[in-house]
Amino acid sequence: MNKHWKKYLFLFAVIVPISIVNIFTLPYHHRYIAVAIFPALFWVLYYSWIVLERKRDRQ
Repeated sequence: MNKHWKKYLFLFAVIVPISIVNIFTLPYHHRYIAVAIFPALFWVLYYSWIVLERKRDRQ
């Protein structure tokens, strides 16, 4: 099993509520922005965290 599942769950628990709140509080014509940005933000944070951890472990 992937050893990074805790990172995934942690980021998921943080990003999903924030994105849901943003989706429902933004005006209707701006909701597509939140729908597009938050999944991308999630994956960028997830893979950046993994890369930074690997760099730190190599040192």
